[in-house]
Amino acid sequence: MTGPKRFLWLALATAMLAPGKARARARRYAALPSPPRQNQGRRLQARAPQAMAPLVSPGGRHVVHVAGGAVFVDGRRVHPSSGGIYLMGSPRWRGDGGALAWLERSEGQVRLVVLPEIGPTAEPLPWVLPALPSGDQLFWAGPNRVVVGPDLLAPRAVASWTP
Repeated sequence: MTGPKRFLWLALATAMLAPGKARARARRYAALPSPPRQNQGRRLQARAPQAMAPLVSPGGRHVVHVAGGAVFVDGRRVHPSSGGIYLMGSPRWRGDGGALAWLERSEGQVRLVVLPEIGPTAEPLPWVLPALPSGDQLFWAGPNRVVVGPDLLAPRAVASWTP
């Protein structure tokens, strides 16, 4: 006997002579299914469009939600004008509910985006940031100032603008 017939015979003989080892070996390999190998980096994998639950402003006058990788305020798409983005956390309303800010990742960049006023003609203000540690958050430090960092008093980035 040669080739595949000999291998089959040896496998059958081993299973008959040492049934415990044959079962243990079969369980070991059956219990560890491996995912299909991907030859590309984690960053290059396509993400499904992001969606987040609606978030009401502090005064209850406005609502922001993310659908299909786009940010909508009061049902109007405010960012991006086309395509999609990935928010790194929930958007943050300013204390009076009149402005909104969020951190996003798009095209290999981390950006801070601020919607300085809520209205039909309001345009978002984007700032490109260096890579951020995963624990960094967004804080409103005044009506026209946003801080990014692990704490309000430990900023890694600060953005301010004039109305």
